[in-house]
Amino acid sequence: MTRLSIVLISKNQAWNIARLIESVSQESACASSVEIVLVDSASTDQTVKLADRYSITILRLWPDQRLTPAAGRYVGYKYTMGDLVLFLDGDMELHPGWLKKALQVVQDRHDIAAVTGQVIDLPKVVRADDKPPQAKQSMDAATEIPYASGAAMYRRSVLKEVGTFNPHLYSDEEPDLCIRIRHAGYRVVRLQYPIAYHYSDPKGSLSTLVGRWRRKLYLGAGQNIRYHLGDEILWPYLKERGYGCTPGLGLIAGLISFLWSFRSGQRTWFGLWCLLLLTIVAGHAYQKRSLVRTISSLLERLLILDGTIRGFLIAPLDPNGYSARLDVIKLANPLG
Repeated sequence: MTRLSIVLISKNQAWNIARLIESVSQESACASSVEIVLVDSASTDQTVKLADRYSITILRLWPDQRLTPAAGRYVGYKYTMGDLVLFLDGDMELHPGWLKKALQVVQDRHDIAAVTGQVIDLPKVVRADDKPPQAKQSMDAATEIPYASGAAMYRRSVLKEVGTFNPHLYSDEEPDLCIRIRHAGYRVVRLQYPIAYHYSDPKGSLSTLVGRWRRKLYLGAGQNIRYHLGDEILWPYLKERGYGCTPGLGLIAGLISFLWSFRSGQRTWFGLWCLLLLTIVAGHAYQKRSLVRTISSLLERLLILDGTIRGFLIAPLDPNGYSARLDVIKLANPLG
């Protein structure tokens, strides 16, 4: 008998928490043994009160500590016992049919350590015609991918072997974990079937980018580079997630060319750098077919660079030494 744990993380998501819990409760009926745990990051709205109506375990983290999605996932993992652990964010809704397919996949293939699916982005306020029809049941092919998103199911045995989410990361905890999983010889796959609806602000909008920056969600890449200095995960991580360093290299090249031109009295090198920069921006604008999207993309790259630098400057802490301060609001349906 395969035991399933479902970990939900939330912060001020009273607007969606009932929809999320109800979707999980309904879909998990296909599993033989289930526990559902909500880890709330000190919400100041009605999230916990609304969640308390359901037969689930609720943990509320104290506000006087670093509160991140990674910390919520880490705590949820530690407070569950299932052989498989499904993680979902508080702004999601589990798609009908995915869980049953995923359970079958991991039971048939023991080399698969993590399985996810397509995530359907929708606005927070959904009209009747916004939500696409349910996926066809025949869409069950599995494709190997580099890493999963915030909605994914993992084998506990593999997490015990390679380590779970790093609770000290502000972001990029999923790629870090999946790179470690793949480095250990296991597979990460995505079903060609939706795993969840994701209700969020428009991607790429100025408000979304600034909001992510304010919530420190661009720091994770720099933190991971600092964490993996000197170990065998560093190079794979840089190859796959080090794109935040590219704008920095370009800016360093521009500074060097400017100083050289200033010192030598010849503006050739700095002029060539400016020409190259204008060519890149023009090419980007032509590809995007929109000046607004071009500016937004360039801003995002600068914010990622800023986050990579600031994240790298954060002193690493031992993930195994993390001790969360929390209140156990309710204990329910523990696994046998």
